[in-house]
Amino acid sequence: MSLRRTTFMSAAALTALAVALAACQGSPDSWGTGVVKQTDAFGDYSETIVAVPKPTAGPRQFQCTGPFAPNSTAINLAADFGQANVVTGTVTSPDGNSSPGVVLLPNDPALAMEISFKDPGALAGPRRISFTEESTWTVNGIGIGSTIADLEKANGGPFRIQGFGGAAGGVVADWQGGRLANIGGGCRPGVQLALPATVSNAAQGKVSGPRRLSSTDASVRAANPTVGVFWINYR
Repeated sequence: MSLRRTTFMSAAALTALAVALAACQGSPDSWGTGVVKQTDAFGDYSETIVAVPKPTAGPRQFQCTGPFAPNSTAINLAADFGQANVVTGTVTSPDGNSSPGVVLLPNDPALAMEISFKDPGALAGPRRISFTEESTWTVNGIGIGSTIADLEKANGGPFRIQGFGGAAGGVVADWQGGRLANIGGGCRPGVQLALPATVSNAAQGKVSGPRRLSSTDASVRAANPTVGVFWINYR
């Protein structure tokens, strides 16, 4: 995969770029390196190795902008996160089928994500981003382990979930027009809640089966489910 970004820049701009990039070199807290190629009007180009810094400590707030914008590509991801941190392979698409995609930051379970694309041949236009069960990423303040109350606060109101049990058990079925129905950039978070191992059979039975339940339901609150996995779907 090429990391070629073609632009036309003045000598002064190229000098400023080189100084800025040099300042990023040698950081001990880095995801790796990327390569930026600058091309001038005569067809000559220069290469610059770019150190890709890790985010600051604490939860990593995901947004559908920058490398995760709706028009992003695997090349953009490699330029931002480093070629070694973008691994092509087979990932699961929203319909449950397998398709070509990329695994970003595969060596760090807390940051890794799978990305499927609308154009799988070109690896362009994200379609779905799936986070791991160990992820430290958050979306609008929610992440692995978030409670019903956390979700209602982020959403600005109640929502509805599928009854527990089966592959889709605990999936949020309707944000009911809340803020999580669209977080910007045409993105919509998907969430699947999980029941704690300590929940009693009686409590589990009250929230299981092929039905939809409100997050305000007393039985749902008593079962105390938390976010087990989450993902982002693009329009």
